[in-house]
Amino acid sequence: MFRIRLGQACCLVGFLPFTAVASNGLNLIGYGAESVAMGGADVAVAADTLALNTNPAGIARLGGHALDVHNAVAHALNVSHADSLGNDQSVSNRLVPVAGMGYVSRPMDSRCAWGVAFFGQGGAGFVYDDVKTVFGSVDEMSSLVRIGRLSPGVACETGGGLYLGAALAVSRADIRQKVFPSTSTGLFSGMDLKGAKGWGTTVKLGMLATVSKTLTLGVSFTPKVELPLRDGRLISNQTATGLGLVTYRDVKIDGLALPTELSIGAAWRPNDDWLLSAELSWLDWSAAATRSTLTARKPDNATASDIKLMSTLGWRDQMVLALGAAWNLKARTVLYAGLNLARNPIPSSHLTPILAPIGERHWTVGFKRALGSEWSLTFATEYQVRNTVTYTNPEFPLGLDATARNECVAMHVVLGRRW
Repeated sequence: MFRIRLGQACCLVGFLPFTAVASNGLNLIGYGAESVAMGGADVAVAADTLALNTNPAGIARLGGHALDVHNAVAHALNVSHADSLGNDQSVSNRLVPVAGMGYVSRPMDSRCAWGVAFFGQGGAGFVYDDVKTVFGSVDEMSSLVRIGRLSPGVACETGGGLYLGAALAVSRADIRQKVFPSTSTGLFSGMDLKGAKGWGTTVKLGMLATVSKTLTLGVSFTPKVELPLRDGRLISNQTATGLGLVTYRDVKIDGLALPTELSIGAAWRPNDDWLLSAELSWLDWSAAATRSTLTARKPDNATASDIKLMSTLGWRDQMVLALGAAWNLKARTVLYAGLNLARNPIPSSHLTPILAPIGERHWTVGFKRALGSEWSLTFATEYQVRNTVTYTNPEFPLGLDATARNECVAMHVVLGRRW
């Protein structure tokens, strides 16, 4: 097997698929407008069909039929990169859409409900169009990752105010990356990676316990899921060595995974008008984002060698604290507010401009308005407070004392029907 040159390695290390615009690592802080509006403190609330991705036990508390359609868009206020080479620019992909929907049915006189939901689990990525490199060129670096999830599930009321639920979580990921594709030197070959995709399956288990008329406890657990990517194509710019643009027809990436998650929460209703919720979550990123391997074979030039690269990611575990409140303003309107706190999981020595899900604080507000007897509209605004990290990544050719900034706002809307 050909041993990749150091110049290539320093660019490919860290460009493997952990590059999402996300809040808690690769995950969003919440799923659905009500979840987001309460800062993600939803494991003991689980009030809509998208609970299949937060606490599936909650769907057993939905009667008859329930449908929710979720749309959202995130806007990068200040997602940017600066370094000692003179780079200081913002991403060009400022808008990132997110969507999802869920349906739940609880047959009449049944203690159980079933449902299915599809949603964006995480992903997006950063695109920088004109970056100065240590090789003297100005080129593009980008990474676009999408992770979607399909979750069919079932939940039952067992008696005594106890609800148990389980959902199958079928995730699909794909990736598109460009690492200085127009640049080629004796030590470095730019690349354009496309088409790599993969599937992974796990389960999500949930429980809700009504302790009293005012207090509900919730727990959810999701094992780690591997997402190996296959069937990719990589164009390697080997012009400087006389080989031109070499296309590798068999590209795979191993090491992408979503972590084991454990969430524990409580929801307290002191009176008919107020609901207060708190949640503490553990995300085992240290076992999910450890090492990545990119393998490229079957070049269309017989004199070109295969590529194999292993890189250490070394992510840290996250503890996430979410706090939320809901206030019944009047019979048809509910107001929400929330706070989400989580540590940046990426050590500074492994950070790169397109590998920067470094948000740590989120403030959220929202409202829900009943539209007649069956329909409702829920709206949420999520503000990710600017976080700035200065770092030096010795494996990344963009100069010393680089700075990553991440600040964004997102709008979420859910149209719901209960009948």
